Amino acid sequence: MELSASLRTTASVSTVLGYVRELDAYPQWMPLVHTAEPEVGGNPVAWMVELRARVGPFARSKRLRMVRSVMQVDAAQSARIVFERRELDGRAHAQWRLAVDIVPTESGAELTMHLSYDGRFFVGVVESILRQHIDEGRRNLGELLAG
Repeated sequence: MELSASLRTTASVSTVLGYVRELDAYPQWMPLVHTAEPEVGGNPVAWMVELRARVGPFARSKRLRMVRSVMQVDAAQSARIVFERRELDGRAHAQWRLAVDIVPTESGAELTMHLSYDGRFFVGVVESILRQHIDEGRRNLGELLAG
C-alpha cells in the first residue's frame, strides 16, 4: 500500500523541518502516532513508535521500531527524510516506510509525505484508517505552521 499527502504552507522549510525531522514531534500533530520515544545513543537515530487508531468502539495499536535512514538538507533548503521500520528481534516484519520531502516555494514551503506499508492483513481497512488520520494530521500540522 502506498499513500501520499502534501501540504503547502507559508512557513519556511526550516520551520516545517522542525515538526517532521524527529518522530517524537509527531504525536503533537499526527493522531495516528500515539507515542514516539527516542532510543538513547542509537546509530542510526531510532524511535519506539506506538501507532493507535480507533475503529468504531475498538482501539488497535501497533508498536514499531523506526530508524531515520536518510536526513538530507541541501543548500537550496530542500530536505528529504526517510524513516523505516527496523526491528531488532531477528524476525521478518511488514515494512513501514515514511519518506518526507520539503521544498521551498515562492511563499513558503511544500511538504510531501509518502507512506509505504507491505503488510497483508486487512489492507483495505488499514488504508481507510490511515487516510483518515493523514487528513486530520495534515489539518493539525497546517494549523501549527500557520501559528
